[in-house]
Amino acid sequence: MSTTLIQQTAEEVINDFALEAQEAPQTEEALLDMVSNVVAYLIEKRLEYLMQVLYRLDVDENLMRQAFAPDNPAPVNVSLAKTIIDRQKKKVLTREEYRPAEPRDWFDF
Repeated sequence: MSTTLIQQTAEEVINDFALEAQEAPQTEEALLDMVSNVVAYLIEKRLEYLMQVLYRLDVDENLMRQAFAPDNPAPVNVSLAKTIIDRQKKKVLTREEYRPAEPRDWFDF
């Protein structure tokens, strides 16, 4: 994954979870670590808020169920963090794909 994509994804996560001014992680591992820690805290202290954020991010419900499943070999916070990061990466890539080459004004339509 490119550094720019990691940084943009990290910025999305920081904004979506309303995290206090943090420097965006520079590697995918650092991003996963940051999001896993935030998710672990929210699971323990503010589960309802976490669910609201996941809903707002449009995280797939089936992936959330898998993360919370008792037979999931990975910790819940890590599974959810990976799902959140994947969703945010898709959002960043979609924005880049559909961004016009030149800025347009509404008069152009």
